[in-house]
Amino acid sequence: FFFNFLSKFLSDRIAPPGNFTLFVSLATTRHHFKFPSSSSDNQKLSVIMMRRALMGTARKVPMSLRLMSTSERLPRHGLKLQPSQSRVSAFFPLDSDNTFATDYPLSEGNLSNIVLYDGSKIRSILSTNEQKSTNEAYNELASEWTRVLDSGPGVFVIKDAFDDHEALDDVSEAFEAIIRQEEEEGEAGDHFSASGNNSRIWNAQEKLCVRDPGLFVRYFNNRVFTAACRSWLGPDFQVTSQVNSSHPGSSAQDPHCDYHLGFRTNEQVTEYPSHVHKMSQYLTLQGAIAHVDMPLETGPTTFLPYSQNFERNYLTWRDPKFVEYYRQRNCQLPLSKGDAVFFNPGLIHAAGDNISPNTDRLANLVQVSSAFGQPMEVLDRYRMSVAAYPHLLRLTNELGRGDPSAVLPALECTALGNAFPTNLDRDTPQGSAPPPSMKDKVWEALMMQISEEEFKEWMKEHGWLRESH
Repeated sequence: FFFNFLSKFLSDRIAPPGNFTLFVSLATTRHHFKFPSSSSDNQKLSVIMMRRALMGTARKVPMSLRLMSTSERLPRHGLKLQPSQSRVSAFFPLDSDNTFATDYPLSEGNLSNIVLYDGSKIRSILSTNEQKSTNEAYNELASEWTRVLDSGPGVFVIKDAFDDHEALDDVSEAFEAIIRQEEEEGEAGDHFSASGNNSRIWNAQEKLCVRDPGLFVRYFNNRVFTAACRSWLGPDFQVTSQVNSSHPGSSAQDPHCDYHLGFRTNEQVTEYPSHVHKMSQYLTLQGAIAHVDMPLETGPTTFLPYSQNFERNYLTWRDPKFVEYYRQRNCQLPLSKGDAVFFNPGLIHAAGDNISPNTDRLANLVQVSSAFGQPMEVLDRYRMSVAAYPHLLRLTNELGRGDPSAVLPALECTALGNAFPTNLDRDTPQGSAPPPSMKDKVWEALMMQISEEEFKEWMKEHGWLRESH
């Protein structure tokens, strides 16, 4: 059937113009086949060669297909991607119908290409030595979850992952109390929604722990949650979380990717070489814990399965044409209280419209980072920047005639260029644009030619923005 379909596909000229490549992902191997566009006979010959190459595989083997024009393939490592290279036409809808339950035998199947797991079944798999490499059952589960997140749909749901609903309700009450307190104090803010549509708690992890340590421990002493995080990131991961309560009438988000590159402008994203676009996905795991039942009318998160495998996903999601494409092809599942969803940060997704009459969609949005997302040594970069500023300012004037570009190499080795981590209550991003980094502030000071004393105050204020309390 597959080869007949492919032959018809070519003969009907559905394929993109020019040379193109078909990527075939089997359960254990991957293949790619180049098809010339100049001759139908050459195309038929390519199909025959492809059939011979794949005939040795098992019958009914799970297969994922992705068609891309040759120009859309990922450049060699080290090259930079440009927004102009990102074409919505590269999202050919072959992947969308190719999630097989047989590829994820520990799952309960999939719905709308989102792989589903039973929390009680996962708890029975996990044992007291779940973190040991000798636990074959856990290793099999972790390997399956990794396949889902990496080359598969990029998202899975664990039903009733948080089965202590009494603790879940208590945590919900604590979150609602924090929301009320912050709204009264005027500290509440959100980076994606207009004021009043959403209630957001930044740094919910620390705030809950300090407010009620016993409840915090009870809530996060969850082996299912830990196993999911370890499967993608390994041990010693770092958890942060932000609570979001979307009120009735709140609008859907625009489709987007998440941290790291998801919190960069297009211009900033293009500065990172192509291999970093893929590598960054392996440093973070995104998740959400449903604190209430979320029928579709409340607007649970929508996803575009497999989009993490599109090499220019961090540039494509800002394209207005792609936004329309996303609206036509996204997938969405209702969630129940206690469900947890985990997804690749490079997967394109968006919160939906809450059109319910009276239900707040309350979720704890967890962002889990790799243990390796930090340097080996502790450096006081503010102290370094204050010490180096007069020399940077002098060379800016002597070498650059007022242009800080003349001292950029030294500046890169002095101040932090990443705006994160920061206190998102004080230093809230606007949309996907990050707040000013330390390096941004030093650059601005050099442009403005401010005094050393004023620069010290700038650094003091910027440092305060990054204190958790």
